[in-house]
Amino acid sequence: MTQNKKQEQQFRTDLSSTEPASSSRQRHRRGGGGRSEGDRGNPGSQDRSGLQAPAAPLSPAPPQASQAGTASQAGAVRADWQALLGGRVPTPVQAGAIPVLLEGRDVITTARTGSGKTLAFLIPAAARGIGMTAVRGLRPEVLVVTPTRELAVQIRDVARELGMPAGRITGGITPAQTRSEASGKGLIAGTPGRLKDLINRGELSLAGLRYVVLDEADELLSLGFLRDVGDILGAAQTQVGAGRGQGKLQIAMASATFPAAIRSVAERFMHRPERIDIAPAKRADETQGSGDVLGGATGATHLLVHTTREDVLELAAAEARSALQAPGGCVVIFSRTKSLVKRRAARLGELLPAEIVSPLEGNMDQKKRERTMSLLREGKSRVLVATDIAGRGIDLPEVRLVIHMDVASTAEDHVHRSGRTARAGRPGTNLVLLIPEQRGLWQTVRRGLPAALQPPLSREEGQIDREIQEKQGGNSGQRQGRSGPRQGSAAPAQGSGRSEGGSSPQHSPRKDGSRGSKSRSGAASSASQSAGVGGGRVGPQPARRRGGRR
Repeated sequence: MTQNKKQEQQFRTDLSSTEPASSSRQRHRRGGGGRSEGDRGNPGSQDRSGLQAPAAPLSPAPPQASQAGTASQAGAVRADWQALLGGRVPTPVQAGAIPVLLEGRDVITTARTGSGKTLAFLIPAAARGIGMTAVRGLRPEVLVVTPTRELAVQIRDVARELGMPAGRITGGITPAQTRSEASGKGLIAGTPGRLKDLINRGELSLAGLRYVVLDEADELLSLGFLRDVGDILGAAQTQVGAGRGQGKLQIAMASATFPAAIRSVAERFMHRPERIDIAPAKRADETQGSGDVLGGATGATHLLVHTTREDVLELAAAEARSALQAPGGCVVIFSRTKSLVKRRAARLGELLPAEIVSPLEGNMDQKKRERTMSLLREGKSRVLVATDIAGRGIDLPEVRLVIHMDVASTAEDHVHRSGRTARAGRPGTNLVLLIPEQRGLWQTVRRGLPAALQPPLSREEGQIDREIQEKQGGNSGQRQGRSGPRQGSAAPAQGSGRSEGGSSPQHSPRKDGSRGSKSRSGAASSASQSAGVGGGRVGPQPARRRGGRR
């Protein structure tokens, strides 16, 4: 959090010389209705599907145009964007954001991952004809800024399905490949560092830009890209403003969380953005210390198993094996470092001989990364082991189980990990495998999570948590490993080693009718009984620098 605050302060200083945009006064929408207070008295502003119709036609009507012609044109736009959904029912974020974006207004969407945000910001551009035609050179009409290469590739592919000539600009490909990939494309999706480099060299022109999307904005912040994002938006507004007849630059922002630094970007560059929150309302006791964490896999089942460093791999393999008994679907396993990803993927491949276990980490070249994602999407590989950074951009159709082999560094990271499963209304499970050495870090992360994402504490754990907060004044639990008298007392009740949460159906029973694997009933139970609070080095680990190779 300290690093993000420093970035925000530096960002405010860097932007002091940038010409500010107009006022960023926001109006808020919550839920999936997509209607502002000003629309409530106008029943005609919704069609029969319950979606708000655009308040204005696609483009200004000529002076001689009749009111009937204008209404017909607006109806055509509405029909067009609904047709682009391919007959699917709009998700809440799509129902809320698309009509507003069709009006040409700026939008901030705060919604869980897997909620349909990609189509929510691409469909308005396609329906209005923005980015739908080829251009000369590197001069796009639509620019989508993403934190990872994988996400840029996914957005490019979705845009192509909508009929948009789309390319990507990311690391991992040569300059010649970049020109071939992005030249002439109406839409370009890219990572901040590579985009900024081409802008500075004059190879990427933003003069024709009409529509900008910041996707996963909170992750752009946490990866240290905030200054690059500010430079890109500043260059875009400068180049568009210098052009003739280009009109206002429209900006859409999508994020699973909305920290203060992201609000700073909105205030500086967006014009009266409409805020659309598609997330469960917070209770008063959830907001303190949460860091404005919204979204996440709130529809998933959330589980916690106490184990040891020696048993964690076998337990992860047993859980993955159980989740993959039925055809289809996959399992995503998160580890904190690149080296752990490699070692664990190799070992899990031995423990799961019937499955192809795929690693995904930042040092992999682009061809290997794309090959890995292709294997997963085709169902040839059903187990992915990834770091937080490499795994952030993945978009897999059915992730049945997310396993946290290491506790996430922050609550925000845990939210985004959890969002890999239970997408688009499907069931899913999040499983935290907690070893003694990470117990203190987990307590810190858990306190920053919405209640819907927290596995409930056992009676003993709840008592220990209260004692720690009383002793340390509600601090982060950094010294809890020194509390010798409590050693061994943090095991879940009845030695099960497991805490459960969430409103979705629980893990499906095994064929023998039991709910746990051998390692859960044996190794996990014994581990939980011996894994006391003082059982190892406890407390938040030093924050890792999260830049690295994109």
